[in-house]
Amino acid sequence: MRAIFRSAIRRLLRPFIAGVLTILPLVITIIVIAWVGSFLQRFLGPDSVIGRGIRGLGLNFVSDTTLAYGIGIVVVIGLIFGLGILVDLGARTSIQNALKRLLIRIPVVGSIYDTSRQLVSMLDKRDPADLQGMSAVFCQFAASGGVGVLALLVSPKRFTFNDREFLCVIVPTAPVPVGGGMLFVPVEQVQPTDLSVEALMGIYVSMGISAEQILQSPPAGPAT
Repeated sequence: MRAIFRSAIRRLLRPFIAGVLTILPLVITIIVIAWVGSFLQRFLGPDSVIGRGIRGLGLNFVSDTTLAYGIGIVVVIGLIFGLGILVDLGARTSIQNALKRLLIRIPVVGSIYDTSRQLVSMLDKRDPADLQGMSAVFCQFAASGGVGVLALLVSPKRFTFNDREFLCVIVPTAPVPVGGGMLFVPVEQVQPTDLSVEALMGIYVSMGISAEQILQSPPAGPAT
């Protein structure tokens, strides 16, 4: 009797598990979108500093604060779209140089802007000059058998601290890899990979789900 009961349970579970596995990619997609939405809400929502600025734009046209926020978003999207048209027409370098000249003179702000500009341009395929020397690497935080992480090697330049050589890498965040942490890792603990920068970012965006398809062979040898 117990065997019959177990067999019936297995038969019921099989289609249920098949259904779960079928819908799981959609659920993960929704979770990622919800996470990104929550992140944007924190920084762009009506009650955030940026949100209040957007609402202020809309208040130039209407008095209702909720409607003003919506109109402000439309205005901002229109301005970004117009900027994109200027960039496509060849004004990209002129705009970037103007912003750099304006902000670089401001203490702290200039450094933050310059670093952000380099990071964004690194992810832009249309800027191949900024990608030179940058590559995906594997960092292991122990002599052997320790925890490892995929990171972006900023450049092959080595830095010396306490008579030991280090490489500068950026560890992206998931699932929004434009942020992350900058680490100085001992040279012998940084290994090259066959991954492209885009593939590395793809792994982080998918929160590791695409790693099985992207990673094919383990890295070998220290980075140079």
